[in-house]
Amino acid sequence: MATGFAATATSQEVDTELAVFVPELWSDAVRASFKKNVVLAGTGTDLSAMVSGGGDIIHVPTVADVPAVVTKAPHVAFDYTSATEDKFDLSLTTHNVTGTMVADIGVIQSSSDLLSRYADSIGYRLALGFDAQCETALALTTECIDIEPYNTVAKTIDAATIAHISKVVLENDCPLAECTMVLNPHLYASLFRIDDFIHVSKTGTANIQNGFVGTVMGMNVVLSNNITSTNANAAVDSDDGALNNANLLGGFVIHKSAFVYGFSQRPRVQAEYSIDHLAHKLIGDYIGGALILQDVSQTKIWGIVADDVTAW
Repeated sequence: MATGFAATATSQEVDTELAVFVPELWSDAVRASFKKNVVLAGTGTDLSAMVSGGGDIIHVPTVADVPAVVTKAPHVAFDYTSATEDKFDLSLTTHNVTGTMVADIGVIQSSSDLLSRYADSIGYRLALGFDAQCETALALTTECIDIEPYNTVAKTIDAATIAHISKVVLENDCPLAECTMVLNPHLYASLFRIDDFIHVSKTGTANIQNGFVGTVMGMNVVLSNNITSTNANAAVDSDDGALNNANLLGGFVIHKSAFVYGFSQRPRVQAEYSIDHLAHKLIGDYIGGALILQDVSQTKIWGIVADDVTAW
C-alpha cells in the first residue's frame, strides 16, 4: 500500500470554519483503517476493556490444570492439591506515533476521498507498528517446530510437515480448529502444493479475519509480512531437540487462549496548527501492548523454524 501523502491542489484561509480540525472525523477514519490492516492481533484476545476505567497494566492469572481424576474410596476424604499458580502482567505502555503536515486541512475534511487517503495512510502505519509489536511478543515463545526434518523440499511446508505440526499441537491438547497458523509469504506459497489446503476464495465466507487466506487441517491460515524475528535463545524444538539461536522464524501456530493484547489508548489523531509552516501538524498514535500466556506446563504457541535457516 502506498503511504505517501498527496499535496492538496487548492488553499483556503486558515481562519474559516472549514479549517477547524474535527477530531471525530479523523479518529473514526484512522481507527477503521487500523482495524482493517492489523493482522497478528486478530489471533489473540483483546483485554482493553479491563483498563477502561484507567490503568496501564493488566494482571492475567495463570490457570493451572487440575489433577487427574482418581477413584473415590468409601469414607475417605478427597485429597485436595494446592495448585501452583502465577500471573502474567500485560503492560499497555508502548506509545507509537506517526504523523504528517497538511497545508489545507479544510479541503481534506470537506472531501471524503482525500480524508480517506490521509486517514488510511496513518491507520496503516499504526497497524504495521502494532503488528510488529505483536510479532516481537510472539517470538518470545520457547517452543518451536522445526520443519526441515519432515519436508521434501527445503524451506517449504508439505503434507508430511502439516502432519507433524498437527501431531505436535494435538499432543498438547489444543484442538486444531482453535489454532491459527501464521506464515510468511514464502511458506504460505508452498501450501498451494497441498491438496488439503483450502484457499479462502473457495469458501465463500464473509467478514473474515484480516490476513486470512484459507484453512489446512481445520486450522485457519493467516499471511503476514511482519515476521522478522529469530527464535528465542532458550527455544527448543517440539521434539525436545536443541536449536540454533539465529533461525529466522517463518511463522507461528497460536492457540487463541495463549495470546493477549490491549490498548490503554486506542488509535487516535490529534492536530495543531503551525503558524511557522502555515499548515496543520497531524499526529496519529496509540498506547498498547501484547503478551503471550505461556508457562512450563502449558505450551500453546509454537514458532515455525527451519534449523540453520537465516533467510527465507
